[in-house]
Amino acid sequence: MASLVAVERTAQLRELFPHLDERVYLDTAAAGLCWKGHGAAVARFYDEVKNRGYDARPEWWAMIAKVRSRLAQWLGVTAQDITFVSNTTEGLNLAANSLEFRSGDRIVCAQDEFPSVIRIWNKAEREGAELVAVPIAHESERQARLMEATDAGARVLVVSQTHSGTGTTLDLGVLGRHCRERGTLLMVDGIQALGAVPTQLDEVDIYASSFFKWMLSGFGIGMLVTSARAREAMAPAWQGYANMDDSHQLQYAHVNTPALYGLDSTLELLEGIGWDTIHARVRALGQELIAQSDRLGLDLVTPRDQHAGIFVFRAPDGEATRLRLAERNISVSARGEGVRVSPHFYNSTQDVEHCATALAEVLATT
Repeated sequence: MASLVAVERTAQLRELFPHLDERVYLDTAAAGLCWKGHGAAVARFYDEVKNRGYDARPEWWAMIAKVRSRLAQWLGVTAQDITFVSNTTEGLNLAANSLEFRSGDRIVCAQDEFPSVIRIWNKAEREGAELVAVPIAHESERQARLMEATDAGARVLVVSQTHSGTGTTLDLGVLGRHCRERGTLLMVDGIQALGAVPTQLDEVDIYASSFFKWMLSGFGIGMLVTSARAREAMAPAWQGYANMDDSHQLQYAHVNTPALYGLDSTLELLEGIGWDTIHARVRALGQELIAQSDRLGLDLVTPRDQHAGIFVFRAPDGEATRLRLAERNISVSARGEGVRVSPHFYNSTQDVEHCATALAEVLATT
């Protein structure tokens, strides 16, 4: 009975995402699908502007405060820890350029990190800091190698919570405690994990994420979460009317309020489904994908016990493989050493089985 209920509920949820009627969409790691009520929620803001102009500002401010409080409660932080930004890269840049460095400070990251994690340290390097890029030979050792690199002393350890090209997911609690013991700030790009796996930020100093992937909330809005410890080490790089009276406040101007209307509606949906349900569904689909890959002899890059919702399979030509899957009405991405498959809770077991079978057939004729 339990499995029947799960199947029926999945079918009901899929009705909220019309694109699933047309395509096997397994590309949430590129961009998640917005639910069909998202646009109407955003339109509410523009209706208020049309009908009331700036007289509607109390409602806008209330929405900003509501979403900030909602996120803070979910992530285990305080509302004042959250700064709204346009995207993950803006958040990472704002944090990196607000931190002050001295000659000899070390910034540790993985050698194969996403560009937004690596290319934000120009100011730090001008101030004498050294960017230490750690080679990762085996995915199962990613977290251990990064922790070892901080043992010699580091001002900042900057990581992706889930690696976009391999799917490897780090334990932020373990990393955070390791960094605190050594006086190191832990900075995290969370976009490929937030919404897919449980995330608590009490051990994290700096966390940046957009909401258009696993949070299903479209482009143009993100957040930067900073601990009090991190803010004490910052001089805000960007100044404006919103942080005139607080030397550590990073929110410098207005935010993308219409996008927050959309995010609020999606948070309502996701909370209604239940975060435990969503995370369990992502795990179950991942385990099914692993089982199918074993059955079909696919070469899985992603560690079996350190993943979120991303699974990368080796392919001689990732882009050619992606295109051939697209011809079969399956959406995935070419990433890393092959193709990246990223199911979310709105996907079905049949989606995963169909994709794995098609991938095996395509690779057999490559």
